[in-house]
Amino acid sequence: MIFHEFFCCLVDFVTFAQPLKKETMKTRLFSLTFILTIVLGFSQKKPDSSITLDSKIVNINLHQITGIPVVTTGGGVYGIDGEKGEKIWEFNETGFVSALNSLGQEGGTSFSEIPMSPFGKFNQTIFNIRTGNKIIDDKTNGYKKFIDNKFIYGKKAILFFAKVEKTIAKLFLVSVENDAVLWESSIESNKKMVSGLTGFGGISNFIENNDRIAFTTGKTVFLINKEDGKVILTEKYDAGRLFFTEDNKSLIAVENKSSSLIGGALKAGFTMGLSLLGKKAIGKEVLAFDVNTGEEAWKKAIKLDEGFVDYQFEDGKLFLMHKDGAKLYDYNTGKEAWKKEFKKSKVKSVEKTSEGYMVYYKNKKHLVDNTGKKIWKRPQKVIENVDFEVDDEEEFTAFEYDNGVIFVTSNRIEYYEKGEEDRVYRIKLREDDKLNYDEENNNIILVRRKSIAVLNPDKGLGLDEVKKIDFHAHKRISAIEVRDNGYFVYSDWEYVITDFKGNTVKKEHFKQPGEGLRHLKNVGAVALAFGGAATLLTGVANGASGSALHGAGTFVGQRNLANQGARQARKGTNQMYAGAAMVDVGNLLWEGERYSAFTATKKSAFFYTKKDDKKVLLQVDKDSGEITESFEFGVNEPKYKIDKPSKRIYFRKGKDLKIFTYN
Repeated sequence: MIFHEFFCCLVDFVTFAQPLKKETMKTRLFSLTFILTIVLGFSQKKPDSSITLDSKIVNINLHQITGIPVVTTGGGVYGIDGEKGEKIWEFNETGFVSALNSLGQEGGTSFSEIPMSPFGKFNQTIFNIRTGNKIIDDKTNGYKKFIDNKFIYGKKAILFFAKVEKTIAKLFLVSVENDAVLWESSIESNKKMVSGLTGFGGISNFIENNDRIAFTTGKTVFLINKEDGKVILTEKYDAGRLFFTEDNKSLIAVENKSSSLIGGALKAGFTMGLSLLGKKAIGKEVLAFDVNTGEEAWKKAIKLDEGFVDYQFEDGKLFLMHKDGAKLYDYNTGKEAWKKEFKKSKVKSVEKTSEGYMVYYKNKKHLVDNTGKKIWKRPQKVIENVDFEVDDEEEFTAFEYDNGVIFVTSNRIEYYEKGEEDRVYRIKLREDDKLNYDEENNNIILVRRKSIAVLNPDKGLGLDEVKKIDFHAHKRISAIEVRDNGYFVYSDWEYVITDFKGNTVKKEHFKQPGEGLRHLKNVGAVALAFGGAATLLTGVANGASGSALHGAGTFVGQRNLANQGARQARKGTNQMYAGAAMVDVGNLLWEGERYSAFTATKKSAFFYTKKDDKKVLLQVDKDSGEITESFEFGVNEPKYKIDKPSKRIYFRKGKDLKIFTYN
């Protein structure tokens, strides 16, 4: 009716818009403006469907792999079919959690996701989030509590660890394709199995190759056959690190004797060459087990001079780095391949050359012969002919250009022109500065309080090209996205569109509804809603092309880790790196139509704000900054999730789950 009246009024206006008196024209323009205001007021997007649940909705989560919305309330957890607007399955809370929730306390939920899988856990039951199908549970399968779970490559399955008694656990390998339990096995350790936080509890040093799985728990090393779950090795040994040899014939274990304040599972329970806390020296003893028999593969263990830090396979041999040096060994026998040890701290890697081996440490390199004897009297800098120095404990990464080299450490950026020893400029990094690297355009991007710098010597972009940006809340700027014509820099509160030089094209800050700091309670949900900056797997799942901005220390560590992964991949090593692995899992588990759907939705970001006295979620075009859609939620503290592949928004209003679609 409203649209009909508007149309009639518009026709009337056009028909009689002949030369009129000034007063008459003003009157008609006022009428048209008034009607347009009414129409626009009614143009807020309405929900396509609504589902009423048992009690107030506490949280909405989009399952990363399946895309199923999982909604938790005080009384239970629900899986939702967004297309039909129906419940797929539900689990009801009981016991302690239910009692707390009924009293109005924050009892939480008994539900959790199983990462890198289509599975969820409710209490001690594992089920399929797509269907609600129960797969294993404590009563049927004879265990007390889940300890951990790991994705198993090649088998397309999740390995579940479940505690039976203090030292006994069951292992269940469950297919992600059809929910089938592929095999069940049992292990027994010599110490109590800790069942604390996942990853910091009972299972540590978890590794795998094509045929075997290895891990430690209860100060016991286990080696399992991946095909049938047969236990090949149960060895009482407090290992701080495990890895397979390059030919996959042996499992190597490094003893765990760290001075770290954190428990053994974190001391060296990493598999990517660098731990989250940097390289930590652990024990001095290194031994090997035959992967087929479980027997010791070497006649005697290797004894390092100082605590083990890292390893590398090079030229068919094993390069072991300890706190104060490094040495090359035959990994089939454990015998020394070098007669002389390379005595320097902070050794990073080794590389075979025609003359022998090049050893890299700090920001230097040194050539040794095939026995480890130094050929050069003095070391050379990794990047020659530049006066760039680092401290013993300082990590750095380098970006090489045709015109020069940019070095980045945790506290500074330095640029040297090719052929010049003295630096051109130095940028001292502040604690709240944030960095990102644009692979496509080879640009380093520095975002700080009131400015942005795009660095690329080959394009003439340097310190003189710093651009001013008056960020409303620079500390909250979290991500940057490469667009066709520049960058989309954003947080949950604001965005800035720039060209590739950092010049501002458009910017806007969105004031949050409500008073004081109430909106801060939902910052995480809002940030993830338009995300792209969380984990790599989340990026795959939501088709986001954004990339997180990091502090300098994290930026350097991640860059070095990526470079190390690339080097290992080029060498064909069997060690698996988490980034690439997660992408593979995303591709494996993602349903075809959802995986390809992101190409049509990558243009939008979403911001919750107050506009024209309405509390709305705005859909913003990332290239133009134009508002393309508005969704009226009408609450100060929104709980919502945006599923880009299906183009749906899930919003909480009391007991009701409102489902919107967008273009």
